[in-house]
Amino acid sequence: MSRRLERVFIYIAAAWQLLDGLLTVFVYGLFIKRQGLDVAGLSVAQMRAMKALFGSIFNFVVIFGVLLILLGLLNIYLARKHWKNGAIGWKLPVWFLVCGVFSYFIMDIPNIFLFMSAGIIGLAKNKGMRARQNSLIGEEMG
Repeated sequence: MSRRLERVFIYIAAAWQLLDGLLTVFVYGLFIKRQGLDVAGLSVAQMRAMKALFGSIFNFVVIFGVLLILLGLLNIYLARKHWKNGAIGWKLPVWFLVCGVFSYFIMDIPNIFLFMSAGIIGLAKNKGMRARQNSLIGEEMG
């Protein structure tokens, strides 16, 4: 059975993760960094405190963006190398469902739909392929 539909969903979701990670790091991260530097009328101690605060926020944003980029690359790798036509396995569909739940918690609406769809369709096709294999084995035996 073909896994083309699931692979398309995963490629789109992974591309969105890559784009989202790059935007998070370079657009939002740099915006946060500039916000910490654009504070006027503060004493030296207050300025240091603001730089430390915004520096910590910047670090969190960059780490989060890099995590999204790495997840996107991992999902491209998994879809390309391990999501083969006719292969029955439960780990990849479950992984994509976990990615969908992660996307739910970070409110990434497109990836919720794409990952959940790929995971559910993958599990459904696994069930169909397993039933087909069992019926073929039953015909050979009897």
